[in-house]
Amino acid sequence: MPVRPNANPMTPERPVDPRRSKLASEVAVRLRQLRARLDLTQDEVAGRVGCHESAISRWESGARLPSCQDLIELARVYGVSCDALLGVTEIAVSDGSALLDQALLDRLDAAETTEQFDAVVQERREHSVWIPIEDGARIVSLKEAVRRANAVAGKFPDSAHAGKLFRP
Repeated sequence: MPVRPNANPMTPERPVDPRRSKLASEVAVRLRQLRARLDLTQDEVAGRVGCHESAISRWESGARLPSCQDLIELARVYGVSCDALLGVTEIAVSDGSALLDQALLDRLDAAETTEQFDAVVQERREHSVWIPIEDGARIVSLKEAVRRANAVAGKFPDSAHAGKLFRP
């Protein structure tokens, strides 16, 4: 991808002011981790994003924050959401949505016989391919979900149901 010129001079990457330095540091850590996970060089990421390698270096050092357009491209390259790059830990979900386990659905779809299909279902018998999401639901990290669920269940240690309701 060619390096694109800044289309709008009002939205170039900006030096990080002290109020944004914590965010810049957190984004920098995530960018370095994601690049390392994919075993890419800064130059390779720059080519995929359409910017100069020095921009990747500045973002990964926390010296600057990526523009919104660059953030979207980085998320695409790394296969994550912009929320994940920015460290958003709780995402509101619209009523009428469902959480789909695409990997499980793909495994079931790949079965060639009823026996293979049934074996996958039996192996994952406590999982669901999809879960309806109620109004007010939030997507949080597994660690946060377990922490919150344990805190609520801990209020009712004598309940026979608390342990059953709050398991991953």
